[in-house]
Order: sequence, then C-alpha cells, then structure tokens
Amino acid sequence: MLETKNLFKIYKPKKGTPVTAVDHISLRFPEKGMVFLLGKSGSGKSTMLNLLGGLDQYDDGEIIIKGISSKDFDQQRFDSYRNTYVGFIFQEYNVLEEFTVGANIALALELQGKKASDEELNRILKEVDLEGFGDRNPNELSGGQKQRVAIARALVKNPEIIMADEPTGALDSNTGRQVLDTLKKLSKEKLVIIVSHDREYAEQYADRIIELADGKVIRDVEAVQADEAAQEASLIFRSTSIEIPPDYHLTEEDRIQINAYLDKLRSGASLMLPEKSQRFAVTDESVIPQQDGSKFSLIKSKLPMKSAFKIGKSSLSHKRFRLVMTILLSVIAFCMFTMVDTFGSYKHIRACTDSLIDSNVEYVSVNKSVRRGGGIDIWWDSNAVRISEDDLEQLKNDTGLEMNGIFNPRGSDLSFGSQYEIDMTKYEDGSYPVVIESFCGFTEVTQELLDDLGYKLAAGNLPDGSKDEIAISAALAQTFVEGGYRDPVSKEDALKMHNLPRVERITSPVGLIGKKLLIDDTEFTISGVVETNFDISRYAKLGESEEKLSTTERILRYITQAEYNVAVNNSLTGCAMVGKGRLQSIIEKEPEIYPEIGSSYVGLYLNSKNELWGSSWSQYYTTLDKIPPEDIVWLDGEKKELGENDFIINMESFNIDGRDMDRDAINLSQDIAQGKKEIDEESLKTILKACEKGTWKVNYSYQDENGVYRHEEFDANIVGCIRQSSPYSPALGISQHYADQVIGDTDGLYASAISKIPSDRAGIEAFVRWCYPEDDDLTVRYSLNHAVTYELDTVNTALKIAAKVFFFIAIGFAVFASLLMANFITTSIHYKRQEIGILRAIGSRSADVFRIFFSESFIIAMINFVICTILCAGGVTVFNMLVRKYTGILVTVLHFGIRQILLLFIICIAVAAIASFLPVRKIASKRPIDAIRDK
Repeated sequence: MLETKNLFKIYKPKKGTPVTAVDHISLRFPEKGMVFLLGKSGSGKSTMLNLLGGLDQYDDGEIIIKGISSKDFDQQRFDSYRNTYVGFIFQEYNVLEEFTVGANIALALELQGKKASDEELNRILKEVDLEGFGDRNPNELSGGQKQRVAIARALVKNPEIIMADEPTGALDSNTGRQVLDTLKKLSKEKLVIIVSHDREYAEQYADRIIELADGKVIRDVEAVQADEAAQEASLIFRSTSIEIPPDYHLTEEDRIQINAYLDKLRSGASLMLPEKSQRFAVTDESVIPQQDGSKFSLIKSKLPMKSAFKIGKSSLSHKRFRLVMTILLSVIAFCMFTMVDTFGSYKHIRACTDSLIDSNVEYVSVNKSVRRGGGIDIWWDSNAVRISEDDLEQLKNDTGLEMNGIFNPRGSDLSFGSQYEIDMTKYEDGSYPVVIESFCGFTEVTQELLDDLGYKLAAGNLPDGSKDEIAISAALAQTFVEGGYRDPVSKEDALKMHNLPRVERITSPVGLIGKKLLIDDTEFTISGVVETNFDISRYAKLGESEEKLSTTERILRYITQAEYNVAVNNSLTGCAMVGKGRLQSIIEKEPEIYPEIGSSYVGLYLNSKNELWGSSWSQYYTTLDKIPPEDIVWLDGEKKELGENDFIINMESFNIDGRDMDRDAINLSQDIAQGKKEIDEESLKTILKACEKGTWKVNYSYQDENGVYRHEEFDANIVGCIRQSSPYSPALGISQHYADQVIGDTDGLYASAISKIPSDRAGIEAFVRWCYPEDDDLTVRYSLNHAVTYELDTVNTALKIAAKVFFFIAIGFAVFASLLMANFITTSIHYKRQEIGILRAIGSRSADVFRIFFSESFIIAMINFVICTILCAGGVTVFNMLVRKYTGILVTVLHFGIRQILLLFIICIAVAAIASFLPVRKIASKRPIDAIRDK
C-alpha cells in the first residue's frame, strides 16, 4: 500500500546549522494494521508522518503509493492523494470553528464530490460515540469529543490510510485510551499510522512499532503470536535499564550480556519486569505484498461553493474597520472607473441618440454630402451639393421617413431686415435682442406635416399654394414683435435708407396676419403663424455684450451661436412656408448658377508690377448657354461661344484699386456694384481700360483623376459683364472647359430635408446610424443636420481622443481597487492560514482555497457593485442635467446603461478574482504543514 525508498529530508534554516530530519529511510507498510512511529522530540517521527501524508515535501528518495511513485507529484496531486486515500487526525483537533460537528464531517465527504446524507453522518457519529452531536458547534465540545469529530471527519470518506499525529497528546489518559481503542478497531480494515512518544500505548496497541532517532530507524518490530513470542523472547537493553520479558528464564548467555552491559554503562542499572503484553519481533517486510499501480486512482477535490461562501463570509466579521475602509475606498475607485468609462466609452451614435431623446427633439434634418479629395486628403463636401427628388425617394426607402425639402434659391436674398427696426435705446447695457433676420429657404407645409411634427397654428391659416402666401414660425414672428413691422420697400430705397414707411408696433403673432414680406423681389402675404416649439429665449445670452462674459462664457456662447444657426437654418422655424404646389413655381425661377466643387475654383486677378490690383471672384459659376442674352453687356460684340479662357464677369465680385489706377474708373465700378448705376458697354470699357497697365490672369485649381488638387495660371480674356438686374448677377461666366471641373451637382434642388423624428429609441438610433455610416467606400452620405447633433459633431474628435485617455485612467482606478482588495484578502488569508492548512490536510486543493477567498472577495465586490451602480447612475443623470442647465448645451455625453452595468459587474468580479488569486497563490505554494503550524 505505502512504501518509502531512501526518503530524505533536511531543514535549512536561514541562520544556523542544517538539520537532517529524515535520513534515507526505506520502509514498506502493510495494507492494514496499527503502526506506531516512536521516538523522542526531534527524532523525525512527525516529519516522517508529514512526508507520508504529503503535507511536507521530501528532498530525495521517493514514496510509492499503491505501486505508483510520487517522485513527480506536484502539490495538486498530493492534495488529491490525501483526498482519496488519507484521513488525518491532529493533536490539536483542527476542527473548523465556522462549521457544526455535522458540517465538519460532511466537508471531507463533499471534497470527494459525494453528498453527505443525514444517514451517513449519523452512522459515523454513532461509530465515534457522538450520536446526536451533529448540530453542535465545536466550542460546545470537550477535547476528547473534538478529537472524535476529527476521527469521524477522517473516517467519513472511507480512506485506506489514517494518519494520526499525537492523537492523545492533548487528552487525559482515560480519554486517550478511548481514542486509541477507536483507532484500534479501525486498524482491522485500514492502515493506521500513529506518531507517538508513549511507548506504553505503542506496545499495548501497535501491530508494528518503528522507532526513530536522529532521522534514522533504530528499531522496527511487529507484534507476534504467543508461541512466536516465546521463541523470540529475549532481554531488552535500554539506556539505564534492562527489561526482562514475562515468563523468561535467564541463561548463561544472558549473564554474559548483562555483565558486558554493566561494564559499558559503568553505573548501576534497573531490572524491569513489565506486565504481560503482546510480544514483538523484528519486522519481516518481505511478506508485505507490493502493488503494481493498477488500483491507483485519485479523486480531485471540489469544495462546494456553499461551504466556500460560509468560510469566506465568516472572515468578514473580523477586521471590521479594515473591511469598511476597503469597501469605501473600493467604491470610490470603482465609481471613478465607471464614471471615467462613461467618457472612455464615448460612442457618437449613442450620444447623438441620447441627445435627441433627452432634448425632446421633434424633427430631424439632413443634408447631402459628397466625398472629395484622394489619398489621405479626403473630406466630405456639402456646399456644392443639393438633395434631388430622387434622393428624397431614396431617403424614404432607406429610412421609412417622409422627407420635406427646404429650397434655398442660389444667389437670392431671403432677408427681410429692412422690414423691422430694433429700438436700441431699450438696451443701454450694450446687449441686443436675438432675432431671425432671414429665411433659410422655402418649403411646402400641410396640416399633415404639422400634425406629424406636433406643431400647430398659433394664428391665421395655412398658405394657399395658388397665391403668394406664406406661413412663418412663432419664433420668427417674435422678431417683429420685438422690432415692429414696416411695409416692403425696394432694395434701392432700403439701401439708401430713405422713403422708408414708418414702423408699426406688433404686439402678438396675430398682428402679422395679412402683412407682406418682400422675399427675393416677390411680395408674400403672411397667412399664418406656426408654433414650432422653438424656444428663442434660450438664446438670449447671444445678445449680451461680450465685455461682460468670461472666457468660458464666450466659448459657450460660440457653441450656442452655432447651435442657433443650425437650428434656425435647417427647420421650419427659419423657413418661409408656402402652400402645396407653390414651391415648384419658385424652383422654376431659380437661375442656373452653381457653387464650386470642394476646393476646385476659378477666378481672375490682375497681375501688375505697378501699384494697382484687381480681382473677380465669385461663389457661383454659370455658362454662356444658361444666361439670357439680354442680361449680358458685351465688350466687343456678342459671342456665341466662349473660348477656353474667356470670362463674363459680374460687378458684385469685381474689385479694382491702386494709386496707379484711374480714380474715376474705381468710383464707377463701385457705383455699379452698389446698384447706383446700371452697367453698359461704355462703362465696362472705362473700367477695364483702367486695368491695362496689368494683365488679367486665370487662377485655376482643380482635382485630377487621382484626387490630387492641381493649381495652374493662364492669361485671361474678359469679354463681357452680367447686368446687375439679372438673377445671374452673382455668378462668374466661364467656359465649358472650366465648368467641367468646378461645377458639380446640377440636378439637386433642396439644401436640406426635414421629417418628423422616429417614434421610438430603436428607430431614432437606426436613423442616426444611417446618417453616420461606417462604410469607408461610400461616395455620398446624408448628414444629420440638427442643432443637437451639430454640437456633438463639433466636439466629436476631441471626445474620441479624450475617450482613449480616460480608458487608461479607468484601468488605473481598476488596478487601485485590485490592490485594495488584495491587501484585505492578504490580511484575511493571514487570519485564516491555519484553516487553510486544515483544509489542505483533509484533501482540498489550492483551487478550493481560491474559492473560499474569492467568495469573500465576491461578497465585497457585490457590495461595491450595488453601491457603485446606484451612485454612478445618479451621478451620470445629475452630471448631464447640470451640463444642460448651466452650459445650455443640448448634448448627452455621459451614458450609463447596460454596458456600464455589465462592465462594472465584470470588473468587480475580475478585481475580486485577481485580488484573491495573488495572495492565494502565495499561500497555496506553502506546504500544508506550514499553514497548519501558522508559519
């Protein structure tokens, strides 16, 4: 069953001389019987028992278990060996105080993966004379009863070997005999190895006695039958006495041995006549059968989580102040981790979705963008791109939303600033009211659209599409309430500031019904005022004097101003709302002029070495075939086709100046640009003649086939000028050669499109995701153009960079929490070190020990998790609320949701695992005997 070969163990203290505890001992043990290991203190008997039980590690030799050598066993296999084959009984009982008597006994059985039934426990308790003690706590038992609990714990898993270290050392003689009687009964079926210094007990109970001294076996005898004892009986010479066996007669040979013994001793000696007991003879190990290893099989322990939690929980009752401080500091660390993660986990899609929902947004607006550039120089351009009717249909198919286009005629003036006048005397502090000065475009409005958006008529009726009628927003109406109303006047009169009608006071939106607004040379009658739920008072700070604002307030003002512009220019709030069918006639009047594509452009400048300069640049371009012939003033006769570098200029974007230039020509150009004089051929020649000391050059930038921008210059030829009265007056007339490069989309109609917002979060998120695609190969996309999302888009890059920084900060807090937890667990392990040793002795592995302290950490982690979840959820809500309240920014940057809850739970568990693993790994690497002895 059990065998040692040249077993060797030496202790090497840090200071002092090494001590050989077991000196190359070879023994073979039988499968059953009671074997005593005798010897004085320091003889090596306890070390020998610990080596046999795998509680200590030998330095050389080997232990053979059921024919299998343990030479290559790691600590885990020794743990399983004890769990499978060995039951340990200690002098100090080593009963776990957290468990009842029954639970102590059941634990050993559970480590083998078996269920401890009440019947089994009662049977074991009865066998050790503890029937009815199952529900008692260990502190209610006497020493002998605790020892019998230890015996029952060793017996319950039915081990083949029982190892007992001084099992009677802490007991009175009567109780000690009761324990040995119990073990003697067990030895009839099992191998019982007992370490003792009591020779009387050994000779009375042992089937074999192995006596050690200085780490060596000095005597190895086994009990023999009476007839064998008579044959083998002989004198026993001890250190100061001679023992004469019962019924023994001295012989002449004995006399000679006694005299030799006395001569060697040189002092007197006692003759001992012991009571009649069993006889012993030298052990014959050859008759002990050896095994081939075929019956060797180990059971890996698995401590039930219920038991692990029970032990772990008991540790929390100690070091309570340290526990409270650990939880407090861990909560702070975890809260900081989670709050930082809300920054670190910033996702633009989620932030946009939350911001739209939290801001109670009723509509969404999009504009179209086209991918420009090439290589690493890529950007999205929306300036030269419009949304077509086909695009609106595609938008509906993709998003399920019915979109309304907002049409802003190119080159048109949609302002109505001359029709109100703010009385600045009311604002002596330098501030001014926030007003809407211009329409962002035209859109058709119906009752169905208003119902979808949740809007309603505040006054009047919806416009008739067959008439020049419009509806305006209540926010825009507030401009006239603030500044009064003036009847329309011509642009010339408005510019000269004379012949202006008096300003009429308007007290409410109702007062605007029937009033006329001059929009792009057409008078429209206001038929109704629509409440678009736009809170213009929110932007009141935009009218405050900058002198009163701090740096932070100025930054917030800049953000709010941008938000205001986006909100007004991409919604019904800033629109001139016309009746159904009216928009098409407005579209048909738009001149065919187009903005430049991206960074492609063409313009003219005056190249001169003299002190004069000139330029002709425009934000719009057109070609000769688009301009009505009567709208052009030709320089040297009408042309049917423009040459490559022929240009038709406009006076709005034409500038000349310089000391070397005719001042009359400069004044003439300015008068024409201001509308004071109409351009004609003579005027055009006069102006251009003043530029003859220089040469007009083409400044041309374009994108080649590789997406790279090129720049070129050529001599230019000015052949004519567009009349100021023409709707094409803002444009620069260019040849088809340049038009192919600088003019982009010519089919689009609408600057932007609006629709009601989806009704649920999923729909809103899907729409936002559609507006911010992750496909890098797209050439066209539709950007969400809302005041709320504009603010996020503005700081998106900064937030992404901050997210990366905050991620590492969060990791730092997690590490700090781990260290706090590890420190507490280390302290707890130190407190529980002996219990760990006991568990290891009865067969638990390091994994079981980990379960115990992970259970302890888990309890702390769950306390942290619950507290942190509550604090962080509240903190995020308060933070977002304060940002909105004190900055006025309509964004929700922080988000506490399922991700944060799961992440917090995972990180709490991970920290608990790491905090448990490191200290447990250290204690698990210790020899079980050292843990038991609290070393």
